[in-house]
Amino acid sequence: MPYALRHSVTGELLSCSQTNGYELKYYGILLWEDAPGAEERLAALLRAERYRPQEENGGRRERHAAEWEQVQELTRWQPVLLSEREAKLANAKLRNDAGLRVFLREGALQAEPVPEDAE
Repeated sequence: MPYALRHSVTGELLSCSQTNGYELKYYGILLWEDAPGAEERLAALLRAERYRPQEENGGRRERHAAEWEQVQELTRWQPVLLSEREAKLANAKLRNDAGLRVFLREGALQAEPVPEDAE
């Protein structure tokens, strides 16, 4: 059974543009065979553009503040074990459309459009 990243507040499953084994691009949830560690989670958030470090002081940011921001964001996105059926259904609900997000709430999957202000 695969692991995905789920936002602890919203229930969103992390998704982004990817390339499959046939070199075809698609939009779907990110999956791992084993629960991803902190470095893998941060790399996935950057890849999916769900985490963009904020800049201060002319493009520089105090190291402590930047590291704390990363820790906070990583605690919001936690690994969740999905069944094969749930993983396939989540991708089916996304319909290869970057304008959608899929959420796992109370055991149910649902797709919703990306809010305009999130772009």
